[in-house]
Amino acid sequence: MLLVGAGIIGVVKSGLGVAAGLVAVGAGLAVGLAAVSAVGQGVSAASGITAVAEKKEMFGKSIIFSIIPETQALMGFLIAILIMIGTGLMGASDKLAGLGIPTGLVAVGAALAIGIAAVSAVGQGYVVSAGIASVLRDVKMFGKALLFSVLPQTQALYGFLISVLLLVGGGIIGASRPDLSLPLGLVSIGAGLAVGFAAISAMGQGIAAASAVASVTEDNKRFGKSILFSVLPETQALYGFLVAILLLVGGGIIGATKASLSVPAGLIAVGAGLAVGLGAVSAIGQGIAASSGVGATAENDKVFGKSILFSVLPETQALYGIIIAILLMTGAGLLGALKSGITIMQGLGGIGAGIAIGFSAVSAVGQGVVSAMSIGASVRNPKSTGKGLVLSVMPETYAIFGLLISILIMIGLHIL
Repeated sequence: MLLVGAGIIGVVKSGLGVAAGLVAVGAGLAVGLAAVSAVGQGVSAASGITAVAEKKEMFGKSIIFSIIPETQALMGFLIAILIMIGTGLMGASDKLAGLGIPTGLVAVGAALAIGIAAVSAVGQGYVVSAGIASVLRDVKMFGKALLFSVLPQTQALYGFLISVLLLVGGGIIGASRPDLSLPLGLVSIGAGLAVGFAAISAMGQGIAAASAVASVTEDNKRFGKSILFSVLPETQALYGFLVAILLLVGGGIIGATKASLSVPAGLIAVGAGLAVGLGAVSAIGQGIAASSGVGATAENDKVFGKSILFSVLPETQALYGIIIAILLMTGAGLLGALKSGITIMQGLGGIGAGIAIGFSAVSAVGQGVVSAMSIGASVRNPKSTGKGLVLSVMPETYAIFGLLISILIMIGLHIL
């Protein structure tokens, strides 16, 4: 479609510029990145084959479970189509000549939002696999297994919603935006990165929900607590979604246009998106801890409170990410009154601050492993809880280093 729409195949289209190329990149990213959902579908279908080998009656249900992770790819495909139609790569080619680089950047931002968010299908694959095994044991678990299986889908829905808002707010769908500027294009990319990378949290949610399905299969009374453990990692996705909305509103993509928005402020918006988006990797550690909590609570209901405590420890890294994101947006004037005189140096510094705190959140994975072991130790020996807490917070020092560097960057460059 891109080859035909751009005139590479068929009728040659003259007057195409950089903006049309960026639009094509956006369409490609939307559908290309979303293909990662096939990993989740592969995990699901593999479990389906195993189930059918034991009971041929499982074929229909296995098909239903296995197609669930494909919805993320369909969302990416739909956004790619909307980008091409809205910009004239498909259909009315007269739109192409009037495209500006900001429109191309909006298309890329929308593509990143749904394309990266499709990684949620990987976490979904974990749950679906456990769900198939659950239904194989007890066919009455079909409904509950489906419920747990769709939980990681919400991260993709957040990405899809932000994509649509970007396409509408950026004038690609609906009324055109002649006032669209380069800074708004950068803000769009920041919003896409925020909600897109935040979908990594679905991998942690998948780990927790897979254990929850198995636990509920053994005892239906565990459903309530199992759901609670399963939704804990989704908070990181909500942080990313919230920051994306704040960027859209603060940048003027939604609501009142801010004509004085500068390119450096747009770069800082990208940094804010990276801070909260990459910070969602902490959900993987939280999922590991929550998975252990599900098992521990099934063994001894009295450790439920302690299990929740250990399970929320890895979330602090995500909190650092959203704090830095808010500070960056405040410093750039994206929250409140716009600030003048922001320099490119400060804009790049904002990206550096976002990278520092974003990548440091990987420490939560190690923290999740320690927390999971501490939960197990608390079941065997309740007196070990205190020592477990001390050991569990040790991996967090790396995130604190990232937090300090981010703050020092913002202070040193007078972003704050």
